[in-house]
Amino acid sequence: MQIGIGSDHAGFQLKEVTKAFLVKMGHQVRDFGTDSDKAVDYPLFIRPVAEAVRTGAVTRGVVLGGSGNGEAMVANRMSGIRCALCWDLETARLARAHNDANMLSLGARLLGENEALEIVKTWLQTPFEGGRHLRRIAQMDEIGPRKGMSDGSKQPQEGAPGDSGTSWDVLIAFRYILYNEGNNRIEFQVDPGLKRPSVIHIPGEARWDRDLPAWVRGRRSEIVGRIKDKCIHLAYEINEY
Repeated sequence: MQIGIGSDHAGFQLKEVTKAFLVKMGHQVRDFGTDSDKAVDYPLFIRPVAEAVRTGAVTRGVVLGGSGNGEAMVANRMSGIRCALCWDLETARLARAHNDANMLSLGARLLGENEALEIVKTWLQTPFEGGRHLRRIAQMDEIGPRKGMSDGSKQPQEGAPGDSGTSWDVLIAFRYILYNEGNNRIEFQVDPGLKRPSVIHIPGEARWDRDLPAWVRGRRSEIVGRIKDKCIHLAYEINEY
């Protein structure tokens, strides 16, 4: 997995330890700084990590500060980011299992080194459960940022079902597929396969219109068809639930 990492001066030492830990686990790490314990302003180093996660340049992000609060706040101002501030193994597990958190924030002044690394490991290895949680995540993305947010996003506008004038795209990441249409987006979980096909989890007909945002209702065949077209180069199976 490709992981972005960033911190302020308070989180620098733990960032370096975490980076080495991630590499040892077999992940690729992109370090966005800072590069010393000299005092800096944390938004300058956290925002680029969130942007990399949002655009798919990295699969997930880890950010660190003194308490981790400010870092999580900066990341979560960006559309499509779900950054969880975790302080023990259970919060890390739930952040993934229930919230599909694509970023993790840690408080370097509140955690021991070994404790922090175990949190990172749990967060990375816990799969998203999908099901009822998918509906709630879709609602988060449907709300989105409002005008005046720091990432410059405009309030999402729901197009009419089947509106061919709205641009769309499909972002394929390691553990999820993100379908974008204008300012709207929806995410589908993927279980990546190594010796077997990957599995794309997509709601069945009844769940689709019940659990997903209004702008996709009645358009399941159209959107699933677009996803299949974009994934034609992959070995995959569709799991309807």
